[in-house]
Amino acid sequence: MSRLEDNKQWLHAIPPLREMKWSVLPAGKVRETHPCQCAASPAPSQEGNENSTEKSAVALHNARPGAARGVAGIVVDRPFVTLGLCQSNSLRGNERYRSDKLDKRAVIGRALSPRKDFSLSFETTGWGLFVFCFILSLFSGLPTFAQQTYIVDISKTQAPIITGHLKLGTHTNAAGHTLDANSLYFIKDGKPWYPVMGEFHFSRYPKARWEESILRMKANGINVIATYVFWIYHEEEEGKFYWTGNRDLRYFIALCKKHNISVLTRIGPWCHGEVRNGGFPDWIVKRGNMRKNNPEYLASVQTFYDAIAGQLNGLYFKDGGPIIGTQIENEFRFNNPTGLEHMLTLKKMAIKAGMDVPFYTATGWPGSNLKQDELVPVWGAYPEAPWDKKTTQLALSENYIFSTLRNDPAIGSDLLGKHEEDASSYTGYRYPYATAEMGGGIQITYHRRPIIEPVDVATLAYVKVGAGANLMGYYMFHGGHNEVGKLSTLQESKATNYPNDYPILNYDFQAPLGEFGQVRPSYRSFKVMHTFLNNFGDRLVQYYPSFPDLKAAKPNDSTTLRFSVRSKGNSGFVFISNYQRHLKLKDQQGVQFNLKLADGKSISFPEKGIDIKDGVKAILPFNMAIEGANLRYATVQPLCKLPGTVPTYVFFAPEGIRPEYMFDKTGITKIDASQVDLQTRTDSYLINKIQPGTSGLITLTFNNGKKVNILTLTNQQALDSWTGNALGGEHLFISKQNLTFAGGKVKMQSSGDTDFSLLIYPAVKAKAAFKASANGVFTNLSKTLTVKTVKISSKEVSNVSLYDKKEGSLPLDDRNAKNTTVSPGPQYQTNMTTVNGAKYWVLSVPALTQNALLDIDYRGDTGSAYINGKLVADDFYFGKTMQVYLQKSSTPKQIILQVVPLTDERQIYFEKGIREPMQGKSVADLKGVKIIPQYEEEL
Repeated sequence: MSRLEDNKQWLHAIPPLREMKWSVLPAGKVRETHPCQCAASPAPSQEGNENSTEKSAVALHNARPGAARGVAGIVVDRPFVTLGLCQSNSLRGNERYRSDKLDKRAVIGRALSPRKDFSLSFETTGWGLFVFCFILSLFSGLPTFAQQTYIVDISKTQAPIITGHLKLGTHTNAAGHTLDANSLYFIKDGKPWYPVMGEFHFSRYPKARWEESILRMKANGINVIATYVFWIYHEEEEGKFYWTGNRDLRYFIALCKKHNISVLTRIGPWCHGEVRNGGFPDWIVKRGNMRKNNPEYLASVQTFYDAIAGQLNGLYFKDGGPIIGTQIENEFRFNNPTGLEHMLTLKKMAIKAGMDVPFYTATGWPGSNLKQDELVPVWGAYPEAPWDKKTTQLALSENYIFSTLRNDPAIGSDLLGKHEEDASSYTGYRYPYATAEMGGGIQITYHRRPIIEPVDVATLAYVKVGAGANLMGYYMFHGGHNEVGKLSTLQESKATNYPNDYPILNYDFQAPLGEFGQVRPSYRSFKVMHTFLNNFGDRLVQYYPSFPDLKAAKPNDSTTLRFSVRSKGNSGFVFISNYQRHLKLKDQQGVQFNLKLADGKSISFPEKGIDIKDGVKAILPFNMAIEGANLRYATVQPLCKLPGTVPTYVFFAPEGIRPEYMFDKTGITKIDASQVDLQTRTDSYLINKIQPGTSGLITLTFNNGKKVNILTLTNQQALDSWTGNALGGEHLFISKQNLTFAGGKVKMQSSGDTDFSLLIYPAVKAKAAFKASANGVFTNLSKTLTVKTVKISSKEVSNVSLYDKKEGSLPLDDRNAKNTTVSPGPQYQTNMTTVNGAKYWVLSVPALTQNALLDIDYRGDTGSAYINGKLVADDFYFGKTMQVYLQKSSTPKQIILQVVPLTDERQIYFEKGIREPMQGKSVADLKGVKIIPQYEEEL
């Protein structure tokens, strides 16, 4: 008797199945959702199908001796019940059956065996379905939850690492420190290193506040600051250089050195950065013939490079300074001989000027030569493309899918056109996978005004790190504020023959740190990732990416779990990102991972599937070395490790994921843990039923007597966590306030909130002026500050000339025929100028004893603020309030607010719900205004 017939006989032995006749069906298109355990799960009903019934799937585990575990449930587009059979050696063939009694066809069921697939299906409805499922559950002892196993082959042979081939600058210094790179990762002092880089333009921010911002970026985990050196900011008039005030490049670099943070200078000569002419001075543009090996152009570039080098002298890595890299040009196509020759010419000119740095980089888009060894390509990805000409919602972005995609084809498409990626060019890739323009936010344009949420940008980081990126560089991490030049405004605009109109001053970028240093919610989301990279990046950079057998191929796939694996040998991390901007993804239930190893074995975890909701991102470790222990797997995300006599590894439970740990038993003599379920197995310990928080400390004791602590925080506590050297050592801090660290002290800052609280681990002694108490294993220091109530008055006026006390005038913003009725760009000006239909308010600001933010809730097309007739702040309305920084002052001031009306004729993209209430009207309105005091405490 054939094995196929044997299986049919076994089926007929089940009473509910005996009555049915089974016949062969051709294989249909199916989707694997579970190759691991038996499961029963409801599936959503079909909409719009009059014959549809509630779908259900039941997987029946074969209880006969020798049966192998592992059943795949299948989701298809018919009402069904799934029957999966799993046998170790008896199933063969690839046949699908259905009952002749049913007049609808449903192909559902896949039984996995070591050899072939065997699938069975039938269909029923209503009570018959319920009764049948119940009988099968009794017969087979089925659980009532769904399980999905996703398979990844991490055994594939990786390309060998290439070393010593990159033509670096001087990469050692007198103190013996070294920097290097191979084809996989960067190296610092001989050890693998994960750089985390954030863009901050010193010339777009007040010099007096640079240090505060540098410290805030460092507290987030940024260890390299990238900054453009905009030519037009420093040589607006030919031969006249400006390096003072907010243009003081040398002072900015010196502050970075003071706080031990590295720097990568982006020296152009063309930068873009939404600056006028891409950073070219007008006199260079007037001369023309730029961005090529034109002798006259190159002579001017050499003069500019020489001037930059003069500011940087003695601050290079080789001198013990912080400058470790320089980017040559930007968004320049050098995948052709002429382009490559020009790029290498610019590199030689930079070196001739004295810019000798370990790393020279260039943007990989719109096209780069990936066989040369002179320049390390850097890549990027943004959550939106406000430079796109459309004023409707854009297509879903592929940047949210784990893949080999490194080049966002939308970057620079307004100037360069769409540049598709050739994935084959990565074969034999010779550099670390590095990024420089991962969107920390996005700058709105006049015609496109998207709102970027924290999950929109933080998810991109998870996806690209999970796909193999070994340098995360964000543009922008800190927003800024354009200056008005001596001859013109300095923002990109259509009037200067560029594709987009931007605000004259505002370059907020919806960044983690805003135009005036505001700390946005995305700052905390990024901090979680960066804390992980700072603590475990030395391992991660050595791990290669692998992608699952079943993966989302297109961004509109809302049902397939999105994840990747980074691994080396049997160890690694699973990166999960169940998010797509502008699309709700399925809440995944019962997820398990099966990782195929080189020795033919596999790693499967967790024992019981986890649920992953829409919007959740996570990094889950497997076979992670923790001092003397092997963490076989965990459903919690590593955050940091704290040194000490007993080191502490800190994890947290991602939102909605059940936390558990499984440790190999080898080397562990004892586990001390309270309020958990500790299961001792033959070769392992399983720890579950964990209550994350400040009390859940688990202590492992090893054979040699050494110990290690495991601390599991909640997701919110992880967002509120900081690590820093203060109060006598390295500590973990949890606080709703924003923290910075310098000189062994911690500074707490808050916008509007006077209830200060700081949890500290390891515990510390009480501090003067703070109330101390215990909170689990943490010390809680708390203090309530005196509330500063600052009242501001607003009065609508029609004659603004009474308040327009002009003290000189600023250069006017350019306007030309490209500013049309449907897309006029900013209609306000640098000097107070009336606009047809606009409304005006006088905002009377009292004397301030501390710094504050002026928060303006208005509706309209644009908002602009003036003091003494000069523009001090501006905003394109996009659904958020406009904010203005107010420095403490003993002198009251009056601010004129101008709101230009939004009318239906304006062709502008807004997020849903923003414009609809204003349609059919000419809207220029002030809803409210308030002052938000900034509070600080140091200890």
